[in-house]
Amino acid sequence: MGEPELKVVIAEDDEPICNLLKNYLSSFEEVAVVGTAADGEKLIEVVKATSPDAVFVDIQMPGIDGLSAVHQLQNEFTSLFAVFVSAHTHYAVDAFNMDAADFLAKPFTRERVGKALQKLKRFKKMIDKTRNNNTSATNMAETDNSNQIMLKCGHGIVLVEKENIIFVEKLGKKSIVHTTRGSFETAHSLVTFEKSLNKPNFFRCHKSFIINVKLVEKISPYADRAYEISFYNYNQTVTMRREKFEEFCSLFNGNTL
Repeated sequence: MGEPELKVVIAEDDEPICNLLKNYLSSFEEVAVVGTAADGEKLIEVVKATSPDAVFVDIQMPGIDGLSAVHQLQNEFTSLFAVFVSAHTHYAVDAFNMDAADFLAKPFTRERVGKALQKLKRFKKMIDKTRNNNTSATNMAETDNSNQIMLKCGHGIVLVEKENIIFVEKLGKKSIVHTTRGSFETAHSLVTFEKSLNKPNFFRCHKSFIINVKLVEKISPYADRAYEISFYNYNQTVTMRREKFEEFCSLFNGNTL
């Protein structure tokens, strides 16, 4: 038998639930449970010893809680995925704010655990793909669907449909991707986005902005050498340099009134 597709660690202070989760996970032949822990400190110790792909973590545990333990681990293990487990669903917001791969509400079923594993396998495949392509903070990977790009955001990956991108904004050493489904912060540079978001649908109107031409609603004079761009159903605006205006208009092949 070859290497398991996923190596996981379980952190759960309730022994019967820990055993149930271990039995569920072990029933999937592509999964190997390489360790268990009953508190956050032990979880950190086990992860450092076994280097798993993912952890299934109860949020409320003695000592260091699950959220704090995962936060510490992700600073060192940047590709570690976390599935949080809790009987209290209000913790789901905190979990996903930490780029959780999934959230399991107690009581859970084998089928629900299986769905979490499917997510983990997809995420791991993306990580492996970016590694094989030598993708780093300065490179970006497209999915098998060329209409999607994968963004490294914090400790996770976000899949974004290109057509849903409103604009990309340079902010310090980061980029903010404004989409119709929310905003995402990433270390990818604007130069990287410019290579992936090609004309005529996307246009770099300023050193700090790349815009989706199809979602532009209005362009208004803003200053002597600048214009303000507003978008459909979005309340933030961007700036276009005056010397870029004619180039922008040329994208429409003279189809202006």
